[in-house]
Amino acid sequence: MRDIKADMKAALVQEYEGYVRAGRSAEADQVAKVLKDQYGHDVAKTDGDGAEKEAKAEPKPAPERADAEKPPEAAVEPKPRRGRPPKQADDAQSSSK
Repeated sequence: MRDIKADMKAALVQEYEGYVRAGRSAEADQVAKVLKDQYGHDVAKTDGDGAEKEAKAEPKPAPERADAEKPPEAAVEPKPRRGRPPKQADDAQSSSK
């Protein structure tokens, strides 16, 4: 049989982590209290270690700004023209003008 308490505890831990990532500290504190009271799980111990490792492993990129200059697109070539090529002027006509 499945251990329902372990599944519920894991779901609450995921819910807590989701609230923390979303910046919803009031809801995260409420879920942390339930985890501490009913399951004896202290999220402050596990959250601090995981967050420090994550921050050291991969720094977050700077947010993209709307006024920032975008790099030129070098990988994309213009589409070839379809149809007839444009008419070229005669040399005789262009030299007489």
